[in-house]
Amino acid sequence: MFKTDSRTHTITLNHRARTYTIRAYENGKLIAKYRSYPQSKEEFSEYWTENDIRNFLRYSGDYYEVK
Repeated sequence: MFKTDSRTHTITLNHRARTYTIRAYENGKLIAKYRSYPQSKEEFSEYWTENDIRNFLRYSGDYYEVK
């Protein structure tokens, strides 16, 4: 679990599909869920920092919101 800005994030990796699911919580309540598009083997990473999450959500167009 990572805290960025005023939100807490969790990341779940799907190794087979090479995707990430990022859940955003505020005050313990789920407020958004995002999923990345499939990544290449070279791009797929298991190691995330708070900065990585922040940059991925702010600047990457490689994800969509799951409803």
